[in-house]
Amino acid sequence: LPLQTKEASNIKDRLIKFEIKVGEFRLEFQNNCPYNVQECSAEIIQQSYEKIHEYYVRTCELENEAQELNNLEILFDIQKSSYKQLKDCRNELVSLKYMWDLISLVEFQFENWKSTLWDKIDTENLMQLIKDMQTKQCNPTSAINKDIKNWRAFTALNDRVKNMNTILPLIAQLHSKFMMERHWKKLMKITQKEIAFQSPKFCLEDLIKLQL
Repeated sequence: LPLQTKEASNIKDRLIKFEIKVGEFRLEFQNNCPYNVQECSAEIIQQSYEKIHEYYVRTCELENEAQELNNLEILFDIQKSSYKQLKDCRNELVSLKYMWDLISLVEFQFENWKSTLWDKIDTENLMQLIKDMQTKQCNPTSAINKDIKNWRAFTALNDRVKNMNTILPLIAQLHSKFMMERHWKKLMKITQKEIAFQSPKFCLEDLIKLQL
């Protein structure tokens, strides 16, 4: 019995140290995970996925350690610890992965659109797609987005979608069959930028860069 009491005491010491370890990890997790990355590029998306994976692996390691300690608590009749902070990390990893999948999807879609040659642009289709993004995938009021709607990476994504939604109707007007050379020259004068509208390589990105 004295040996059992001593071992129980040792386990309680381990539990205290582990609780501190989990608290420190949770703080590090919140400081380093990509909740609030507002810029977006293929490189940034890759870095964000790598960071999520890194903290997924570390969370799993701590969960295994927590399970081992829970087993000892049961064995020595010690009140079982719940480690809510670990559960929060696990839940947020799922939400972070979902958010960056969404960011990646939208960014890939936009990059694909940008490379579309001017004579191939279907503005009506693009405007319908952007409307769907706003009402479905990127809608902050949607139940599926409730956990990520206040993260700055998600609000920045929404801003990019809104910006594209503003640009596309202007591009639709420029794409009109009534758009003449004199209109392009007037646009160049307003923007004070050269527009190679007669080039066979002229594409959607060239107009987006004008920041109309």
